[in-house]
Order: sequence, then structure tokens, then C-alpha cells
Amino acid sequence: MASAYEVARGDTLFRIAGKTRPPGVTLHQMVLALYRANPDAFLDGNINQLVVGRTLAIPSRDAVLAVSPAQAAEELKALVARPAPAPAATPIQTPPPAATAKEPAAKSRPERPPKPPAGLAPQQAEERYQQGLQADRNGDLKGALAAFTAAAEAGHGPSQKRLGDIYNTGNEIVRRDYETALRWYQKAREQGIQIPKPLTHAPTRPN
Repeated sequence: MASAYEVARGDTLFRIAGKTRPPGVTLHQMVLALYRANPDAFLDGNINQLVVGRTLAIPSRDAVLAVSPAQAAEELKALVARPAPAPAATPIQTPPPAATAKEPAAKSRPERPPKPPAGLAPQQAEERYQQGLQADRNGDLKGALAAFTAAAEAGHGPSQKRLGDIYNTGNEIVRRDYETALRWYQKAREQGIQIPKPLTHAPTRPN
């Protein structure tokens, strides 16, 4: 008779006992003897949760017969009564490698679109432009300049033209700067904004 048995998937303790019990031994005696001889082969000591892959030590015939058939049946009845998810052998749950663990998540979730570059979205740029117009109407030149600049840097054509106008004439916040005005006018033209030709020099007074 074999002295050891490796638990395979689908095995139960009763099935293994039927394969390994010696002559003159009841099935209940053999099941109880296997359980007592291999306490580490069961999750939480539950006789219903045999761990796949464990090697069971097969007790000798004398060890099995040390418990009477009636006593074995009574003890086994109490052990089997413990609740269990399934009577089949329970595999040990081991965490997969890090690379394997991430793979299912990548397959089950749709790819995310790439993040847009930093800056204002078109709708946000338009909102900043409107805020700039309101600030300008309220006499808040500094706030208007900040709003127009933020929107213009996001590619908002009307804001770029507005900055061109501001630098073309100058105000209490910024000095007249033809070079900067031309730069913003050019950016606005690239957005399809019609731009009048800016002044290239200071106007002269008639004699």
C-alpha cells in the first residue's frame, strides 16, 4: 500500500479514502484516519476543504483500526457537518506575478484617450475672453489683460486680436509695443481673424 497520496483537483477525502484504505477497514475509519494524520492539508481545519497539491501521509492499518467503526462514523458526522463552499478539494490561492495581475485589467477596460496638452480648452478660452470683455467694460484693465492673455495663449483668435489692439495703442497697464502687437495680430490671422494693418510708427502731427 502506498504511504503517500498527492491531492489532485476534484479529489475529495472520501474518494481518496476509498482508493487507499486497506482490507478490513471501513470508509469512515479511513477518512477519519486521513484527516487526523494530515491536519495541514485542510483549510482552517475544515474536513470539507482539502487543499489541492498537498501530499497526504497514508496512516498504517493499525493506526486506522485504533478507532472503532462506530466511533469513526460519529466523529466524522460532526466534522462533515461544518459548512463549506464545496466538498471538492480547494486550491490554494496564490497571488499572480505583478505583470500577470495587471493584464486582465488592461483587457477589460477600454483604452483611455491621451490627455490634452496643458492649457485652456476651446470652451474655457471663450469663457476667459468673455470675462476679459466684461473686465474691460468695468474698467479693470489688469483683469482684462490677464483674461485675454490666458485665452490667447490657448489659441483663441479674438483674444489674440484683442491683445494686438491693446499693445498697438497701449493703456495704463501696458506700454505701446508694436512688435508685440504684430506678433498677436499674426497669430490671430492664422486663426482666420481679419486684422486691419497696424500702425508701424507713431502718427505725426501736421504743421
